[in-house]
Amino acid sequence: MKVLGIQGSPCLKGNTSALLDATLKGASESGAEVERLDLVKLDISPCMACHECDSGKSCRRHKDDMSVIYKRIREVDAIVLASPIYFMGVTAQTKAMIDRCQCFWVEKYVEKVRFYEGKRRPRGLFVSCAGSPKRVVFEPAIHVVKAFFAAIDYQYSGQVLLSHTDDEALPVRKLSALQEAESAGKKLSESDRLF
Repeated sequence: MKVLGIQGSPCLKGNTSALLDATLKGASESGAEVERLDLVKLDISPCMACHECDSGKSCRRHKDDMSVIYKRIREVDAIVLASPIYFMGVTAQTKAMIDRCQCFWVEKYVEKVRFYEGKRRPRGLFVSCAGSPKRVVFEPAIHVVKAFFAAIDYQYSGQVLLSHTDDEALPVRKLSALQEAESAGKKLSESDRLF
């Protein structure tokens, strides 16, 4: 079992990062091999709508670190995508990575190639934090993340969300969210749906 954590926050030691690390810890304790990629450390150009990926192959216009992500997507058994909420959506770093996965969308929906046909589909889990106390703040980002996992032919397995991170009572709620994240990491290889 290989689990890839993709950390989309520009803050490498914040709440979202802590949730991701707890998830990866849980996966590791269940025997998975884990890896964390911090998007802010990678060179990922935004999609230029050049249609090079219409061939269904990886983006050929840009020669950047997306090549690492393309490779990992097809090598691992699960991805934990972590992003805080910025203006009701995922971060710019996360969205740039997602947009560059159009080649997988073409492969699945245009060429009708199901990479995992007859195999167990990998799992996709979303972990996120938001300053707002309103849970609705996560909904637009969840739609984007579900679309990403569908395009790469992963099974969406749920989310771990921590809202109201600006609250003075955060430590108690954060501890609970960290425990939930660790539990979700442990369950990644156990069931079809986590929640």
